[in-house]
Amino acid sequence: MLPDRGSRSDGPRRQLLRPKLIIIASGILLILLVGLGAGLAIRELRLRDINDEKRELVALDLLLAEEAERTFQNVDLVLTSLQDDLALENIKKPQEFNRSQSNITTYALLKSRIVGIPQLTSVMMVGHDGRLVNSSAEYPVPEMNVAGSDYFLSLRDAADNRPYLSRPVEENGRWSVYLARRIVGSSGRFLGVVVAVVNLGYFENLYRMLGIGGHGAVSLWRSDGTLLLRYPLLPSTMGQVFKIAPIGRVQRPDQPITYETQEALDGRTRIAATTPVKNFPMVVNISKPTEQVLADWQQTAALIAAGALFCTVAICFALWLLVRQFNAYEALDIVDRERSKAIAEREQAQAQLRQAQKLESIGQLTGGIAHDFNNLLTAVLGNLELLKKYTRETDERLHRWANNAFDAANRGAVLTQRLLVFSRRQPLEPKAADLIAMLASLSDLLRRTLGENIEIETRVAPGLWRAFADLNQLDNAILNIAINARDAMEGQGKLTIDAANCRFDAQDDPEIVPGEYVLLSISDTGKGIEADVLERVFEPFFSTKPVGQGTGLGLSQVYGFVKQTGGHVKIDSALGKGTTVRLYLPRAKTEESSAASTPALEEKPSRRAAGTVLIVEDDPDVRAYSAEILRDLGFRVREAGNAKTALETLRESDDFALLFSDVGLPGMNGPELAEEALRLKPQLKILLTTGYAHDKLIDRSRQERGILLLPKPFARAELAQKIRQLLASQEVASTAG
Repeated sequence: MLPDRGSRSDGPRRQLLRPKLIIIASGILLILLVGLGAGLAIRELRLRDINDEKRELVALDLLLAEEAERTFQNVDLVLTSLQDDLALENIKKPQEFNRSQSNITTYALLKSRIVGIPQLTSVMMVGHDGRLVNSSAEYPVPEMNVAGSDYFLSLRDAADNRPYLSRPVEENGRWSVYLARRIVGSSGRFLGVVVAVVNLGYFENLYRMLGIGGHGAVSLWRSDGTLLLRYPLLPSTMGQVFKIAPIGRVQRPDQPITYETQEALDGRTRIAATTPVKNFPMVVNISKPTEQVLADWQQTAALIAAGALFCTVAICFALWLLVRQFNAYEALDIVDRERSKAIAEREQAQAQLRQAQKLESIGQLTGGIAHDFNNLLTAVLGNLELLKKYTRETDERLHRWANNAFDAANRGAVLTQRLLVFSRRQPLEPKAADLIAMLASLSDLLRRTLGENIEIETRVAPGLWRAFADLNQLDNAILNIAINARDAMEGQGKLTIDAANCRFDAQDDPEIVPGEYVLLSISDTGKGIEADVLERVFEPFFSTKPVGQGTGLGLSQVYGFVKQTGGHVKIDSALGKGTTVRLYLPRAKTEESSAASTPALEEKPSRRAAGTVLIVEDDPDVRAYSAEILRDLGFRVREAGNAKTALETLRESDDFALLFSDVGLPGMNGPELAEEALRLKPQLKILLTTGYAHDKLIDRSRQERGILLLPKPFARAELAQKIRQLLASQEVASTAG
């Protein structure tokens, strides 16, 4: 067994640490013995000076709190008197309040109430909607709405009749605070508020006259930590909320508190006293810088400490010489430990890289196999289809064998498509989809997947529209949702699939683009989803399943597929009541529906549909099969194994109606060939085919004019149908011209 690396490195370190700690502890003990007496003396002197200063601050702070109480009590008396006057008028409705109090008589009343109260700037009446009704400042009152102010919002929803003290407000260089009370009609309805504008300059002048010393400060706070006023003034801090713990601890007016704080607004360490203001949510704070209070003490302490310093320096120098040697050994130990840690981290990173490369290799291998297998299946299915056609009337037994082989090859094609979906190399191919037929074919797969103990019910509304969607991806989406439902129902319950038509107007749902949709609702009777989990169900890699039982990609793939199609996804759930997932798929246009149901080319197409087709395919078997089908459909065929040969062939003749090319070609790929071909012959119709392609490559090719995509493996009827679509669009363009 190999020795543990951590144990090996920690052993020497512990051996070095013990004598080092002994030496350091001995030196510290000596320093403590030398400095203990000096420290105790310095501490006692400091406590004496601080306690004396605290007593002085408390006495002064009590007087300031009483003054603040009297000042605001006088203002509040004005407000309560106005409340009483309004109560006598027996006003019931807000409109009646606005009408009766907006006249010049009320203005004169308000004007008279502020006479003799120097701290009171003005009194205002505000209606139930926040609009200014009257004010002692001027008449007629200007248009003003304070519905968004803190005092209006608080009093509008208040359940009691306590006064509200607002945040400070600066107007024309002057700071004020609003004291407001709620006005309630005789019917109990909220009518508005009456507001007093208190001039904070009144308190600033008062605090200035105290003369508390060089850097002393007096401040007025709201109980929630909002600074109302500070002298000396710090404009940048006015109205800000500070989390100052001592303010929150002040509970009783007869119990002011003193403390030493390092959280002063000017950054200084201060000794402060805080006293609450009776009947109002305020406190008064007075403070002095600690260095100002301890100026005399610092001189005394310096003399006391100087005697101990000399001995301390000598001891420290001796310790430094010893510790220096041990630090050198410890540095070597740290280097060894860091090296061991770096090796472990490198090994972990290499393991993660190997895992990521393994997964990427699996994806590339899967896509590559599917690509080669699609080429093989194209040739196999195509030749079996031809064999079925020509043995239908001549050899019944050979025809049956061909049918069996064709069915087996088709199952291989389905498996290949699933491999491509796994490797993320399958391009999205939305078209007009018959959901009735799709749900009927999917029901057997759902029953086998979900088990016998889950009842499955499918309900389709009459006249169901065709949906614009990729059927393969829609199958996967329904299957993913059904598997999640099975897990939620713990293998027993009922799964219901409803299909119906729906329309959304602009005002129905802001998340859904207005238009016509086909709605698929998938409901289960499971345990439901918690609210916090429900908000994240569409996030990639989010899963509530145990490790190893889910990747967290199922619902995110559903979301991405539906959104890419132009639809919308919603999920509703309640604990104990199950979950419903709604897929809103766009309704297919009429022409798309008809195009999807258009039959393939006849065995002998019309003379107008015939022409010359250039086949570009690097696989000889697939190229031969494609040429055979096109000749059988009545086309003249030219073949090329790569893009370079194809371009040379196009330059030789103008008699080409269609370019049929593979996407994955050596050198220049299919989409690039299509671009060059359209430059040579702008009227040329182009059909691309692929068994493996990156989404960006396919999307770029689809943006070109007149280009369609045919996935491999393809049958004769599918190839004929795509060609018919291309040539039909050419005929329409010619007729329009």
